[in-house]
Amino acid sequence: MKILQISYYFPPMGGAGVQRALKFAKYLPAFGVTPVVVSGFDPHYVQDASLTSELSKELVVQRVPHTPLLTKLAANRRARRVSMPASEVKASSAGLRNALLGAWNALHYPDDKAGWARTAWREARRLLRQEARRGVPFDLVFTTSPPASAHAIGERLSREFGLPWVADFRDLWTDNPAYLASRWRHVLDRRLEQRWLARATGIVTVTESWQRLLAARRSHGAPAAFIPNGYDEDDFAGLEHSSAFPGVFTLVHTGTFYGPRDPSAFLEGVSLYLQGPREGHDALRVRLVGNMGDRFRAQIKAFGERHPNVVECIEYLPHRQAIAELVAADVLLLVVGGGRGAGVRGWLPGKIFEYLRARKPILLLGDIDGDAAQLLRRHSRGWLVREGDGEGVAAALRSMLDLRSARASASHSPDACPDLDKPVACFERRELARRMAEFMRECAEKHHRSRKADNV
Repeated sequence: MKILQISYYFPPMGGAGVQRALKFAKYLPAFGVTPVVVSGFDPHYVQDASLTSELSKELVVQRVPHTPLLTKLAANRRARRVSMPASEVKASSAGLRNALLGAWNALHYPDDKAGWARTAWREARRLLRQEARRGVPFDLVFTTSPPASAHAIGERLSREFGLPWVADFRDLWTDNPAYLASRWRHVLDRRLEQRWLARATGIVTVTESWQRLLAARRSHGAPAAFIPNGYDEDDFAGLEHSSAFPGVFTLVHTGTFYGPRDPSAFLEGVSLYLQGPREGHDALRVRLVGNMGDRFRAQIKAFGERHPNVVECIEYLPHRQAIAELVAADVLLLVVGGGRGAGVRGWLPGKIFEYLRARKPILLLGDIDGDAAQLLRRHSRGWLVREGDGEGVAAALRSMLDLRSARASASHSPDACPDLDKPVACFERRELARRMAEFMRECAEKHHRSRKADNV
C-alpha cells in the first residue's frame, strides 16, 4: 500500500508536533505501508536535525518552505532582544494577547499555513500524476493536523483523484480548548470542519474522549479510530535510570507552556512549599526543559528573585536529550486542562506516553477526571492536583519529599495512582503504526466498495 502523507511539521523541524508524523513515516513500512511525505519547512521554527537520522534513506520527502508572517516577526523580536536584560521584559496581558492572536487568525483561512497549503497542494498533485504515469499510483491520502490546512489539501486531492482519505486530528480544531476565533469565524470554521468530517473516508484522533466527540459528528458507522500518541523504545535505548543530581530532588517538565497551559499555579505551589517546614528534605530543583516563550519570562524571573536556584529554564533540547532528562528525574510534571470547549476533558499531551515509559512518578496539574488523569491511574503512580490549586501542588511536593526522606513508596499516598509496573507497550510507536496500517487498509476497502456500489 502506498500513501501520500501531508504533514506540515516534519524533521528537520523539531518539537512535539513532529513526533507523530515522524514515527508513522518511520514504522508504517514495517506493516506494508509506504509513505511519500509532503511537509513544510520553516527555518524560524525550532529545529532538531537529530531527528532526520530516524528517516529511512528510501523515504521520499518533499519539503515546501514556508514561514508565517507572525513567526517572522517573533523571530525578529527575539533577535533584537538577545542582549536585553530580563528586567526589561514585561509580562503581557493574557486577554490582550488572546485578542490579538484571535484577530490575526481571523485574517487567514483556514489558518496561517494557507499559503503553504496552496504550494503543497500543487506539489502533491504533481506527485500523484507522476506516480500514476509510472504505473505505481498512490492508494490513499493521509493528512495530519494541525495545521488545519493539511486537511484542506487532503479533501481536494481525494475529490480530484478519487482516492480514499484518512484525516488525523492529533489536536482538535474548533473544539480545541485553545481555540480563540471570534463567533462569526467559528461559524465558518465549524462548517468547513464538518464538511471534512463528512467527506473523509476515515478519521483518527488521539484520545478516547475526542474520538467520541468527532465520531458523533459523522454519519453512523463511518470509520473513526482512536490511535493515541506514544513513545519509541529506540529513544530510551542505553539511558540510565540514575539521578543526575545526587542529594537533590529533581522535578522535570518537558515541552512548551502555551495557550491555557500555564505554570502559574505550579509556581505558586512551589513557593508555598518553600515557605513551609522542610526538615529532612533534599533540596528541590525544578527543570523546565523547552521553549518557555516571552509570555512567562517575567513571571519565572520574579519567582527566581524570591527563590534563587530552584527553577531552571533549559532551552529546547534535541529529542533524545529531552528523554534523558525524563529518565534522570525523580518526578515528572504534567500540566493539562484549561481553556474552554468540548475538548478540555480529552486533552492528552503527547509527552505523557514518554513520561509513562520513563517509569517515574508523575505530578499532574489539571482535570483530575480527564483522559490524562485516567491514563495515569491505569498505568502510573503519582499525584493528581486540580487546575489552579497551588495549595494542592504544595501538599504534593511535601508528600514527595516526605516519601523521599523516608525511602518509602509513593503508593502509600492516599492520592497516589497504582504502581509503575503496569505495562505500557500498547503505546509503543511500532504497535501504533501497526494499528494505523490496519485502519488505512480498512478505509481503502470501504472506499472501493462504495465506489463499486455507486457504479452499479
